[in-house]
Amino acid sequence: MNEVKIPPLLEAASCLPPHLRIAVEQLPPKTALETEEIRLRAGQPVAVSNSGLEIPIQDTMVTAADLREIVARAARESVHSYADSLRQGFLTLAGGHRVGICGTAKAENGCFEGVRTFGSLNIRVAKAVFGCAREVYEQSCRPEPSSLVVISPPGYGKTTLLRDLIRCAAAGGTRVAVADERGELAALRDGTPQFDLGGPADVLELCPKKDAVMHLIKTMAPKAVALDEITSPQDAEAVCYAANCGTAIFATAHAYSLEDFAKRGIYQPLLKIFDYAVELSLDGGKRSCKLQPMKKERKALK
Repeated sequence: MNEVKIPPLLEAASCLPPHLRIAVEQLPPKTALETEEIRLRAGQPVAVSNSGLEIPIQDTMVTAADLREIVARAARESVHSYADSLRQGFLTLAGGHRVGICGTAKAENGCFEGVRTFGSLNIRVAKAVFGCAREVYEQSCRPEPSSLVVISPPGYGKTTLLRDLIRCAAAGGTRVAVADERGELAALRDGTPQFDLGGPADVLELCPKKDAVMHLIKTMAPKAVALDEITSPQDAEAVCYAANCGTAIFATAHAYSLEDFAKRGIYQPLLKIFDYAVELSLDGGKRSCKLQPMKKERKALK
């Protein structure tokens, strides 16, 4: 018997208290389809976000008790351990949806240990957009995969494009390994990806990228390794390790443009590794991507 597929927004809203979940379920179909985030702030209406524009849902009001209940529900559903997730400031739900948490921080010995009192939550709705990376793949990864990085500010669709790039490569016969640290690219459930990855892809999730990349290369002999969001020196080391092993890399990074990316210290060692950059832009709610060779940035290093 075929399993009924729950729409992404409703799946992401499953951790909401009934009165708030019903309000989300009653959104107009077009709004529901386009919703990328559910924003919840104590003392404010529930809002849904699309392309950075927030739309409040009338006749709703979020309380501090609602936020505590949502976090408790999300923790029960989370694919991470509760303590580890809160230490990073988010919970990842089944299906790859992520709950970002803000409020009063908990610190120990001057180090951030998580959030102890919740003031606002952001539920990012994970969606598959089939074909969004097809043109990038055809131009950069034929006949062999190239190393490329997807660049944009937060919320522009980097993870969605990376997931489709994995799908295109795997469907084309490339053995892809996925270092899915936050469980958002594949969303494994009982070892099976909840997102269609296009073919034979090997996934290691909930493991720091550096350790995951080393393990995947040693055990799965991939032709390409995919990892989301290079944000630390350790992540950059993972990219360098894969490159030194002769493996192509598909990755994402936060930057406003290729020029901005090239100026940031954490990315400097990677300029000689990536063959292409994919710049994502957002104009009037419309997304577009631009594939650029990294030749100019490599020359600047010489």
